[in-house]
Amino acid sequence: MVRSLPSSPEPRSPFTYAVMRLRNDVTSMIGGNRQRNLRKGDHYVVDFNLPPMAPEEVGPWRKLMTAADTLLMRMPQPGFDVGAPGAPQVNGGPQLGSLLRLKGLTPGYKIRQGQFFSIVTADRRWLYAADADATADAAGIVSVPLEVMIRTAHFDGDVVEMADPKIEGLPQVEEDAFTVAEDGHVWLSFSIEERG
Repeated sequence: MVRSLPSSPEPRSPFTYAVMRLRNDVTSMIGGNRQRNLRKGDHYVVDFNLPPMAPEEVGPWRKLMTAADTLLMRMPQPGFDVGAPGAPQVNGGPQLGSLLRLKGLTPGYKIRQGQFFSIVTADRRWLYAADADATADAAGIVSVPLEVMIRTAHFDGDVVEMADPKIEGLPQVEEDAFTVAEDGHVWLSFSIEERG
């Protein structure tokens, strides 16, 4: 079951994200060339820090303690104005590799390097980020280079959440995360890691 976390309060700094890499490097036993094997499955883990909350305000955040559930959290993009991307969708059947074709964007819309977006396929969200700038043509079509390879068969017409991307994954939270500090507040920090 997927459970949504509250959209308020907004996470505060520091806000960090990383790519969990599944690649491996192979070096010849006799000192030959080194080879890097890339594998689909690289995915994101995001660390969130919330502003201090009064103990009575943290109730909705206790979903973090339910270990069996997958959680859905809005992906902040501090200092970034997403603009008006239109109604983007996946363009074409199953795609492979590190280039994703999209349609339905506002003509001339520029996806910027590092911009996050999520794709909803079979009721599950997959988070991606652009590896370089890409601009939609006059028909609203664009090919976006990705930081991580495509990890599943996204279908033609799958919704792309560009204006409000989300990360779906498993929570990582310390057992004492909901401790009331000496100042009378809860300083909540947690991570969400995509399932791969």
